[in-house]
Order: sequence, then C-alpha cells, then structure tokens
Amino acid sequence: MSLRRNNFKLAYQNLKAAKARSFLTMLGIIIGVMAFVLIICIGQGVKQQITGQLGRYGKNAISIQPAAAGADNVFGLQSASGGQLTSGDLKTVQKTQGVTAAVPLATTNGTMSGDHTVNNPYVVATTADLPKVVHQAFASGGFFDPEQDSKTVVLGSAIAQKLFDDNAPLGQGLMWRGERFVVAGVYDDFHAPPFSLEANFNNAVFVPYSTAKSLSENSLSIYQILALGDGQTSTDNVMGKIRSNLVAAHGGAQDVAVRRASDSNAASDPTLHLLTLLIVGAAIITMIVGGVGIMDVMLVSVTERMHEIGVRKAVGATNRQIMRQFVAEAFVLSAYGAVIGVIFSLVVIGLLRLFSSLQPALVWQAMLIAPVLAVATGVFFGSIPALKAARKDLIDALRHE
Repeated sequence: MSLRRNNFKLAYQNLKAAKARSFLTMLGIIIGVMAFVLIICIGQGVKQQITGQLGRYGKNAISIQPAAAGADNVFGLQSASGGQLTSGDLKTVQKTQGVTAAVPLATTNGTMSGDHTVNNPYVVATTADLPKVVHQAFASGGFFDPEQDSKTVVLGSAIAQKLFDDNAPLGQGLMWRGERFVVAGVYDDFHAPPFSLEANFNNAVFVPYSTAKSLSENSLSIYQILALGDGQTSTDNVMGKIRSNLVAAHGGAQDVAVRRASDSNAASDPTLHLLTLLIVGAAIITMIVGGVGIMDVMLVSVTERMHEIGVRKAVGATNRQIMRQFVAEAFVLSAYGAVIGVIFSLVVIGLLRLFSSLQPALVWQAMLIAPVLAVATGVFFGSIPALKAARKDLIDALRHE
C-alpha cells in the first residue's frame, strides 16, 4: 500500500513539475468529459421542460389532426400546411358522447394595425372555449367574448409589444381585414421548450372563429381540433368514439389522427434522442483523442526519463514497479482532467440556467460515468508507454543521456 501511495505521490510531483504540458495533455479528457456531461444534462433538462409544458393542457384534452399532419406537434405550423379539417368535423367532435368542449384551431392572414403595423402576424382563429383546454395564465384581461361574430381579440405577449406601445393594451383597438377589433386580453409568456416543435404562441393573435370565417368568406380551414373529455368516461374511450365518428363522417376514410394532447410533443423525442447519441459519440471520440494525447506525451516522457528508469532498475526496481509508476501518472493525468471537466460542466450548466432558456438538469449518473470512462481511457492508453518503459534494457537505459 505504501509503495502504491508513493507511486501516486511521485506521479503528482512529476506532473506538477511540467504544469503547462500536463494541462495540455489533460485538455482532451476535459473536453470529452464536459461534452459527455453537458449533452446528457441538457437533453434531460429539455425533456423535463417539455414534460412541464404538458401541464398547460387539460388532463382529458384530446388532439384531432389530419392523418397527414398526425406526426406534427400540437399547435404546430407544419400541421397547418398539411391536410385540413372542416366545420362539419368540429360539429361531429362536439356531438361525440363524453366530449364537454371542442375548439378549432385555424390559421389565417391579413395585416394588423394598432399603434404599429405588423404585416404578417400569426393569426389563430378559435372559439371562446379554448381556455378550458389550454391552461395558460393571462398577463392582463381575459379571453374574448363567446358571442357570434365578436370583434374582440387576445394577443400573445410578443405580438402585443409589436402592435402597441402600451404594456397592457386592454380595450385598445386594432384594424384587421377592414374591421376594428378590441383587445380583450394579453397572454402571459408561453414558455416553449428548446427543440420542441411547438409553435410560438407569444407571436399569435387569437381571433373568434366565426368572425374570421366570415371575413375570409367561409374559406377558413381547420388544421386541428382540441377536445376536452368529461372526466367520467375514460379518455381512451372518448378518443375511440371521436375516431369512429370522424371516420364514418369521412365515408370510412382513415384520414384523422386522434391522440392525447399531452402526447403531442412526443414528436421531438426521436430528434432529441438522435442528437444525444450523436454528441455522446463525439464526446467518447474526444475522450479517446485525449487518451491518445496522454499516450503521446508519456512516450515522450519515457524517452526523456530513460536514464531515470535505468537508475531505478539498477537499485532494484522491477519491471512491474516501473510500469506501475507510469500507469500511476496516466491515472493522475486522466483523473485530474475528469475532475476539472466535471467542475467546468457544473459552471456551464449554472450559466445556461441563468442566461438562456435552456434549463439543464443535474444528472449525477452522467457525472459519475464520464470520469470513470475518462480514467479508464487514460489508463488504457497510458499503459502502452508504461509497458515500453518497463521493458527497457537496464544497460541501454543507463547509457541514455
């Protein structure tokens, strides 16, 4: 035990004597550990953010989309460009047993003017029941009136700032398609998670569906319907009834996708998973490069310390002891690099949480696995020069200058 402790002590002293070279040798390990830890922590944090956003939907909320857009996300812009639903489909869903509310989501266009003009706003046509399905707080005011052809609108937080100078433009008017609308409310920030496919509702203007349909000469098409179950019938049963009724209404065509609204963000999971695998693979390669760097530097160290190796052998050091000495140096190099990498990772995680929308999670398993991989890589590649040093002939080593 004493001999091993002396090996690590001597290894530390040798590396401390060449601080710059030791740090550069550790750099590959540091970068590899940081990349490994950060990508797993960021990925887990994004998943938690996405899961947290699902709370904005009612527990029994159901999403109905055209089958061509079924893989796209709820409220997704891509869905709007796929197939379309009709007013008849909305009525079919509303009449389905177990459904207490059903709201359409349709996009339309037209310049909007308040204190300022926005040429291409994201306009969402829906009904007054939307707050029953989407649980989102208001910064001020409330949702628009349920009356037919209402001329009231609700703004997302970002579009409100673009249209008006006032932070709370309640009761102020804006012009859209030649009609004057009154602002009924402004939504609080929709915190869309990074890498989510969800459309940014902070830039949305919510207008009454009946009014938008009238102003667009009945050409408005629905890209999604959100329904709310009664809570007494199981959501799966309600989904089955909605699917059956729509298929029957469409003449037997299987052209609708019915799912829980809380499952709509699942489309981002495969992309996030592939990204995680890609970066983890890159991190492992970086660790291997770091291990090769340790091997190269230690090969140079063996050459430089050849006379020292000869002297140690002359006074009785065995090949195993010589090998242990250099393996100890490789262990210390990779261990220090791994610890520094984890510390830097924690610093970066803290900065990301403070200054960005990313909220990385602290995944302790990654912080344990990364150093173990780093040390194993460093010791493996460090064993090659250690073996060379141990096998050096005593006479040749003593003659080396």
